Amino acid sequence: MPPLPRVLTVSGARRLGYTDAHVRTELRRGNWQRMASRILLTRPDEATRSDWINAAMVLGGPAAALSGWDAVRLRGLGTARPPSPYVLVLVPTGRNRIVGGVHLRPSHRPAATTLVSALDEHIPSARLAATARAVCDTALLYREFPAVRAMVTAAVQKGICTPSELVAEYEAGPRNGSAHLRRAVLDALAGAHSVAEAEAVQFLRLAGLAGFEVNAPIYDSRGNLVAIVDLLWRQLRAVVEIDSREYHFTEQDWKATTRRHNLLTELDLAVKHYPPSEVRNGRQEWARAVDRWLAGRAQLLGVPYP
Repeated sequence: MPPLPRVLTVSGARRLGYTDAHVRTELRRGNWQRMASRILLTRPDEATRSDWINAAMVLGGPAAALSGWDAVRLRGLGTARPPSPYVLVLVPTGRNRIVGGVHLRPSHRPAATTLVSALDEHIPSARLAATARAVCDTALLYREFPAVRAMVTAAVQKGICTPSELVAEYEAGPRNGSAHLRRAVLDALAGAHSVAEAEAVQFLRLAGLAGFEVNAPIYDSRGNLVAIVDLLWRQLRAVVEIDSREYHFTEQDWKATTRRHNLLTELDLAVKHYPPSEVRNGRQEWARAVDRWLAGRAQLLGVPYP
């Protein structure tokens, strides 16, 4: 007989040549386990997350779509640990229910899907909900805002979904538990392309600072794009850059940052650089420091500073 898959339906066992009596014997001896009606785990050990995904595809039927944390992790998003012990699967009909390690959630909206490669040894041919749908479904499971913001901004930064797609999913999806998702989507709409930028924007707004642009383009006198800066106070000709160490490991990266800084100052822009840790640890103290610097810029340029 060919090697047994870990997850097998009763009908699949028959196709492989196992009689119903053989199946019952394996179950009685503890070599196999029953995961759900008609679904078997052909191992004595505990079912893994991948096992429950495979079972979920059977339980949900041909129109089911894997969503939530498992779908976003397959795209390199989300926290290392799941916010829920259950694999989330969207189904077009039926009732909201838990079966073993699977949460079957009915959705009247059709779920656009993509297929995991049939060569994937753990979850071959699983159907994944579209990225924006999976991100929004996962956001409803997180209890803390930073995890939601990190996932949303990473999805936009990596270019695997757009802010407008997230807005559409937010507006069409459940409102219960969606407060964190709404805040994170607003950050994405404001132009924040990273968690560090989103945190900086949040702390500045809490401190009452306004009048800044996020991810603002800077052009030279000929209309050529020089750079896109993190935060810009255009009237004050002031720029704040949030510089993560991960982008400055090499000498080449450091030289590029220095060259960019020089180009901006040649355009008579004042530039301040901050690491994300200083922003995150300083919070309001950091925002007040920026406020004092901007007030000094206003005095130097002879322009009003509210």
